[in-house]
Amino acid sequence: MADAREVDRFEREVEAQRVAAVHRYRLLGGTPGDGPRTAPGTDPGTQEQIDAVARVAAAVAGVPTAVVNLIDERSQCSIGAAGAPRGTIARGESLCATHFTAGEPVHVPDASREPRYAGNPWVDGRRGSIRSYTSVPLISPDGHVLGTLCALDGEPRRLSAGQLARLGDLAGVLVALFERHRQAALNAQLAVDAEHQRAEAEEQRALAQALVAREQRRAEQLAALARASRAVASAEDPREAICAAARDLAGADAAYLMQPERGPDGHGRLVATAAVGFAEHAALSVDLTAGRALPLSAFRGARQVFVADVTGHPDADPALVEASGTVSGLWQPVLLRAGACTGVLGVVWRRRVPALEEALASVLHTLAGQAAHTIERAELLAQLRRASERDPLTGVGNRRYWNQVAAREVSDAEGSGRPVTFALIDLDHFKAYNDAYGHPAGDDLLREFASAAQRQLREGDTLARWGGEEFALALPGRTVSQARAVAERIRAAVPHAQTATIGLAAWTPGTSASTVLARADAALYRGKRQGRDTTVVA
Repeated sequence: MADAREVDRFEREVEAQRVAAVHRYRLLGGTPGDGPRTAPGTDPGTQEQIDAVARVAAAVAGVPTAVVNLIDERSQCSIGAAGAPRGTIARGESLCATHFTAGEPVHVPDASREPRYAGNPWVDGRRGSIRSYTSVPLISPDGHVLGTLCALDGEPRRLSAGQLARLGDLAGVLVALFERHRQAALNAQLAVDAEHQRAEAEEQRALAQALVAREQRRAEQLAALARASRAVASAEDPREAICAAARDLAGADAAYLMQPERGPDGHGRLVATAAVGFAEHAALSVDLTAGRALPLSAFRGARQVFVADVTGHPDADPALVEASGTVSGLWQPVLLRAGACTGVLGVVWRRRVPALEEALASVLHTLAGQAAHTIERAELLAQLRRASERDPLTGVGNRRYWNQVAAREVSDAEGSGRPVTFALIDLDHFKAYNDAYGHPAGDDLLREFASAAQRQLREGDTLARWGGEEFALALPGRTVSQARAVAERIRAAVPHAQTATIGLAAWTPGTSASTVLARADAALYRGKRQGRDTTVVA
């Protein structure tokens, strides 16, 4: 058994080396391993020469058809032909693929009488009716069988030894053509690579000279950028720190960060998520469907935009100009590493700046790149935090989130004196529902109930999954009688004709969140003992 595995491994390695040799000649279109190809990768001159050899082969053999084939891991591709169109067939249908790797010529006067070939679709009439079949291997100088030169006839025919020898000579001519084509392609690629290297070296030399020339001028700004980057990385609110850094680096009067969001009207807008140097309630936003606005030019084009005279620019948005007091401005897109634009950093001068220094443009571009990374990281952390607080099945808060909310609501109630009521909700006979309909149906019931229950709540209410089929509910600002009305709506919304039992408990001064919930739990169990499908107040 071990010897058989070793033989199999060896045969696979040999075949992989053979296929690699086929592709080294660059005569097949497409990429190695991407399936059958129909377009050969030869240049017109080489193609004509291969076709010419095929015509000579047909004449030598006295047959109507001769084909030059290359065979890779999946297909047989005819790269030259006489009396037949060039094309590609699956290797499993190929007559040649049954024997070509042996590296020996094959001559079959009548394939229909040979058991090895009689069932092939090119012999039995499904794809063709080949009778006389002659195949000569195309062997590379390093011994790999690349494919075959085939002479085919629809009538039985026996070739002489001399004809077979001449076909062997033509196979050698074909391999020589392949070698010449490979060397020409290699030389062309080497010339292209050399030109690329020369151009790259020239570019690197020019870049180095430019960097040296700018080094002195940028030293102070780079130091300032480093300080700004540290401030952004350590800031509690990275967006506001980014705006402050941009304003300070540019010697500007104000700066803002706009990011896309969908407004209550359903339209997308660029909205300032942070700003420095503005009045507290400055309206800084632009409709994404607007035809013109300078922040939109930077956002849509993913390019830096500087305008010395903003009020006279045709793309200026009058409302934004008035709200920001912009005389000269710069808008820098904030691009993620994947190239997506996550926002626009706007820098505002309330005095005229005639031109933007190249060094400053570069520094602000760098700051925006760091800002993108910082914002992306902050949003990822926020997503992870939200995920850690969510029940993965229903999407509502989990028990950890509930503990935070419950403690906060009790603390707020203690400070403000406003009422707060907790509820525990249990889906009745949930185990029986699972047993009857299966766990996937049970999961669907939990998801649909959570969604239906949330539709009965107002902003500020919190629904969380307490465990299993139980949910906890916080209703701040509601007395227990008001909470009962909410509970009744929730019970009426239970999907799939199922029911729920709810226990309610109002917070009283001096009691903890866990105590209130324990009272709601006790009320819930009284309701279950009373027959379920009810709301019970502690």
